[in-house]
Amino acid sequence: MSYKTRFLASLLALQIAGCAYEPKLVEASRPLVNPSATSTQHTMPADLQQALNTLPQGAAINTNSITFTLGQRYVSALGLECVELLVNSYQGHSQRSAACKREELWYQVPQLEQASVGNLLAGQ
Repeated sequence: MSYKTRFLASLLALQIAGCAYEPKLVEASRPLVNPSATSTQHTMPADLQQALNTLPQGAAINTNSITFTLGQRYVSALGLECVELLVNSYQGHSQRSAACKREELWYQVPQLEQASVGNLLAGQ
């Protein structure tokens, strides 16, 4: 056999062997979602449950001196139906929030803490 033929045969055998390799199965040593994160969700008030099911984007709901304005609806990474909320209190404070539907009930989802870029950079 010529050098080129041996080289191509070796290369083909190496590729086939590489495709046949099955990596070792691993299991996570930590949960992907902190269990305490799900326990901090508060059920939305009963008078808002039906409104969250039916009202369109931009609708405002007034309850207990707080106005909830519905934003865009979306499906979360966990597969839950969610809606963005703008929460305005009678004191003039406003904040963004979200509500997600799980087992036919809407829960207010706490906002994630934002980390500064400096905290994300390694080795400083």
